Formats: sequence, structure tokens, C-alpha cells
Amino acid sequence: MSLQRTLILVVGPSGAGKDTLIDYALSRLRSDRRVHFVRRVISRPTAVGEDHEPVDDDEFQRRVREGAFALHWQAHGLSYGIPTDIDEWLHRGDVVVANGSRAILSAARERYPQLLVVNVTAPMEVLAKRLVERGRENLKSIRERLVRSEQQSVEGDDVLHIGNSGPPEIAGECLIAALIAQAGKAN
Repeated sequence: MSLQRTLILVVGPSGAGKDTLIDYALSRLRSDRRVHFVRRVISRPTAVGEDHEPVDDDEFQRRVREGAFALHWQAHGLSYGIPTDIDEWLHRGDVVVANGSRAILSAARERYPQLLVVNVTAPMEVLAKRLVERGRENLKSIRERLVRSEQQSVEGDDVLHIGNSGPPEIAGECLIAALIAQAGKAN
């Protein structure tokens, strides 16, 4: 019997609230052994609102050469990676939730045929406000992120769109419903 491999890749523009929704779902589903939440590796120091493993560029590139990432990409001058640990969880038939990038959707779809893409969106003014409040970047960098976000659309039969412009609980419950539905399919 072949177990279903369900990777849920949460994508969307900077400021859409991907980490907030993932954290919300994690807090509610922490005891569900069918659902795993991935801790990304990023070539950036630890930042408020984003739980990741910080590494320098040399360490990140060493891991790339050693095949330590199931998926990896470059964005905003940083390197991001999803560890290969996910393959073991997926092989068991578990649901794996990862904060990803719209730029890697083609590679993710090729490697993980049971992919569900959760595209988190918010209006441009909400994105801009959140990016400014986050305080990680200057206004020029924020403008560049906003322009890029307008240029990337996410479409396909494997895409669930979740609007996140209101209280995070509303969009968070939509994400949880999708995770529970996928976990039910995996059994």
C-alpha cells in the first residue's frame, strides 16, 4: 500500500501573514501527530514573528551541496530551505506544512504530486502596513516587495486561496480546516 504524500505549501506575498497563520494552526494542532510543521532554514538572524533556523551563507551553501534541502530558493537577498526531514514524514503518509515561495511552485509540484498550495493574500494597503510595522526593511525594500507581489499570481487545481485581511483567527480557522481535511485523507 502506498501512503499519500501531502505537502501543504503556504505561499503568498510578504506581509500576507503566512507565519501568523502557520503559528495559529500550530498552536491548535500541536498534539495532532498526523500534521508536521516545518522549521525553515534561512540565511538571516532570528527575527520577531518568524521561527527559523538561522545560518550564514556558507553554511547554507554547504547544506545545498550535501542535499540537505527538499526545496530551496533565493529571495530578497536571502537563502531559504525546507529540510529533507519532510520526506520521511510524507513517506509515512503524514501532512507536512511549510512556509514556501511562489517561485518554487513548479519544482514543488514536480517533486510532490500530492501538493496543496495555500495562497495567503491581503489587499496591497494591508501588506504595506504590515511590512512597515514588521520593521525588518527600509521603505525602498518594502516598495520592491510590493511590486514583486503584484507580478506573481498563483493558480491551479491544487491551490486554495485564503484572504487574510481581518483578524488572524478567521483565516487561521480556514487553514486549520484545510489541514484537518488533508490529514483525514492521509489515513
